[in-house]
Amino acid sequence: MTLRKILAGAALAGSVTLGFAGVAAAQTSPVSTPAATTGAPARHIDCTKVEATLAKLHQRDEAVNDRLTKLEARVAQLRQNGHTKRADMLQQRIDAVKDRLSKVESRLATVEAKVDQKCNVSPGTGTGNSDSTSSTSTTLGS
Repeated sequence: MTLRKILAGAALAGSVTLGFAGVAAAQTSPVSTPAATTGAPARHIDCTKVEATLAKLHQRDEAVNDRLTKLEARVAQLRQNGHTKRADMLQQRIDAVKDRLSKVESRLATVEAKVDQKCNVSPGTGTGNSDSTSSTSTTLGS
């Protein structure tokens, strides 16, 4: 029974190793030249959906910032009550969330800039087009 488990484990390890080697070989293979194509297919975006999504993202961002403020108040309360170890652990988690949040906000700003170029949406507002004659859908190139 033990020998059977060992052989099964060895077979599994071998197949996984060969599988990863196959994937690695496939990734290092020369790819046909994408520059030979005339251009990447353009992606169609609906500006009204983009505006709604940006508004939702801003609401979530505000909710996370509000929650972080409450957590920082909790850290201060824990320190005041003498629970420094708990406060330190919570502060570490808050710092990690702030780091992730800054990355997300940076990405959001980048996306807003691209959307502004295509849909005439003012960054940071996520509401309506400033030009009433602009179309509500456009094509976004790569």
